[in-house]
Amino acid sequence: MNDSVTMPEMPDDVLISVRGLKKYFPIRKGWRSSHVGDVKAVDDVSFDIRKGETFGLVGESGSGKSTVARLILRAYVLTGGSIRFRMTDGSVAELGELTDKQMRPIRKEMQMIFQDPYSSLDPRMTLLELIGEPLKVNNYGTEEQIKERVAELLKMVGLRPEYILRYPHAFSGGQRQRIGIARALALNPSFIAADEAVSALDVSVAAQNINLLQDLQEKLGLTYMFITHDLSMVEHISDRIGVMYMGRLVELGDTDDIFRTPLHPYTEALLSAVPQPDPRRRKEGKRIILKGEIADAANQPTGCAFHPRCRFAKDCCKTDKPTLKTVNGRQVSCHFAGEIELAGV
Repeated sequence: MNDSVTMPEMPDDVLISVRGLKKYFPIRKGWRSSHVGDVKAVDDVSFDIRKGETFGLVGESGSGKSTVARLILRAYVLTGGSIRFRMTDGSVAELGELTDKQMRPIRKEMQMIFQDPYSSLDPRMTLLELIGEPLKVNNYGTEEQIKERVAELLKMVGLRPEYILRYPHAFSGGQRQRIGIARALALNPSFIAADEAVSALDVSVAAQNINLLQDLQEKLGLTYMFITHDLSMVEHISDRIGVMYMGRLVELGDTDDIFRTPLHPYTEALLSAVPQPDPRRRKEGKRIILKGEIADAANQPTGCAFHPRCRFAKDCCKTDKPTLKTVNGRQVSCHFAGEIELAGV
């Protein structure tokens, strides 16, 4: 799986190390299902997630954010690359090389909070069954012990233990998402991937759930990967940000640095869309409207995938694919990073 990937030593403070990650979905046509191409959903992505931090992953729909999360949790099989995960006993597992049976004990340490609280919960199951299911599957204990653990989890996420025999339809969207959070916490994971976890909620309810996630992170020592297209939210919750475009990372660095001085034109365009509550600041800022649409992942442009929409593009951008390089302490994939002047927030 990782024969062609250089594998540096994994630092002690890193929980997940991703190198050269790829996921191609084959395109087949004809009665013989001939392989005629690939949708390159994730194409050579590398980053680290440190213990106890919140790593934000942002980008337009179709940029590959959710696919990266599903690859880390092994919901998808890797096409290439390496995912190393440091378990609670200190050992490091190469997830891409494990069978489904070998992954089972590791899945307890990695969980996911899904986007839609209305479709991620089975309407025919009570809260006891929904939250208690992972406990049963992993032989947590007796029925009474499972019931006590579910009641404890409900209190932890701000819901009353008396709700334990109710069904999901009795709850609001924000409460349902808290049920999803409780289910993710059931087995005491060290890592949680939150895929657009608050995008379906009202702003005030989303803020309450974000504050809950931050409180739980501090209390339980959790590490988050927060996937979203809401840059205001990711600025509030994330320690570091990775910006994705067409299945590749185009910029990676500390949240404050990226918001203050973006180095990639795509990052600048995303930041220009962040709402400004101050009317005076609103007049100063200028919204950058990207021309065209995100390209077809099955037929990507040559060179830099962003060049058809970039106002700084030159001839070399159309032919030479940029690689991630370090500029001002950040990683950025742009031929002119550090040379062009970009506006932050």
